Amino acid sequence: MSSSAPRGKKAQRAAARRVAAARAKKRKRMIYLGVLAVMIVGIVVALWPKPLPEVLASVETFSNMGQNHIDPATQTPEYNSDPATSGPHASTPAPCGVFRQPIPDVTQVHDLEHGAVAILYQPEIDPAIRDQLENFARGVGTHILVSPRPGLSDPIVLVAWTRMLRLQELDMEAVQAFYDNFAQRGPEVGVPCPFAVDEGA
Repeated sequence: MSSSAPRGKKAQRAAARRVAAARAKKRKRMIYLGVLAVMIVGIVVALWPKPLPEVLASVETFSNMGQNHIDPATQTPEYNSDPATSGPHASTPAPCGVFRQPIPDVTQVHDLEHGAVAILYQPEIDPAIRDQLENFARGVGTHILVSPRPGLSDPIVLVAWTRMLRLQELDMEAVQAFYDNFAQRGPEVGVPCPFAVDEGA
């Protein structure tokens, strides 16, 4: 038998190994690209703006007026919404919780900057409705304020950073949805605002 035969078989085996290695490398590359594609799609889906639920169809969006700190004793800012949803504000926010006295816009806007939601109501509202709003705030326990507001144009108004929802009557589904969609969405995300005041207790 010619000595070239073993050499030929050896060459064939080497060629087969090279082909197998190339196929394995190609499979790994395809798996890597597949995983990468799934990750990219996941990121896009996560970041893509989600439509608001129907119950929030009446939410108003206002232009961002900035986040400058001012001295309320010497400056009175003008806002592009009433109640205010963004803009110049006091350097110290109100603690989150339930209040029975009004919170000035210039203070409350700082809370909105930190991602708080404020639930405001006309002082003459039915105490039973006020109690439901206060109990809701106690239930969520963070990044929320409830307080009366003299001169409020609607019985209940919810505000977050650049967002507002006016309610003619109590709608707890809308209140919950507004909180779920806009709480902790302010420009300074991550600043704690635990429930610290309860004047209704």
